[in-house]
Amino acid sequence: MTGSRHQRSRRASRGFTLVEMAIVVVIVGILAVIAVVAYRKLINSAHMSEATHMVNGIRVAQEAYHAETQTYLNVSTALTVGSLYPQQTPTRVKTGWGGPCGWCNAQWTSLPVHADGSVMYGYATMAGQAGGAPPAPPTVNGTSMNVTFPATTVTDWYVISAFGDVDGNGVYSAVLGQSWTNDVFTYFDGE
Repeated sequence: MTGSRHQRSRRASRGFTLVEMAIVVVIVGILAVIAVVAYRKLINSAHMSEATHMVNGIRVAQEAYHAETQTYLNVSTALTVGSLYPQQTPTRVKTGWGGPCGWCNAQWTSLPVHADGSVMYGYATMAGQAGGAPPAPPTVNGTSMNVTFPATTVTDWYVISAFGDVDGNGVYSAVLGQSWTNDVFTYFDGE
């Protein structure tokens, strides 16, 4: 009886087997991969909040400009990549707000838009008067934004777009705002 107790206590105090240790390492590895993926999605979504914040800031600036001049300011030539400010074609590199723009008109300085620092997205805003036709909603990554603009407007109008490539893979995320509603539309969040 004493011998069987001695064998049981020796087995219990032996430690982990190699198989048990390998299972623990695999589980920890899987949890680490899940954590890294979740962290990257969180960072990319934080960049999308920059775009949403700036689109709302441009909206406020357009309304302030309209209150002073009775017209919205048409700053951009198009709402798509290649016509954006401060980055014509956004990359994963941040760019300072307020610098010169050789490809867009100099009216960005006329809009009282304040950025808290460098921005990762590029922005565009187009505007027109009542009775005019707004541009078609832009496309993002070959996909049309499912927003309906009126064919002709009964009031002065503006449209704001933001495009960014926060992970550098060539796939853009986009944010869209307009004067007809207070809605802000997001596309390809986290790309």
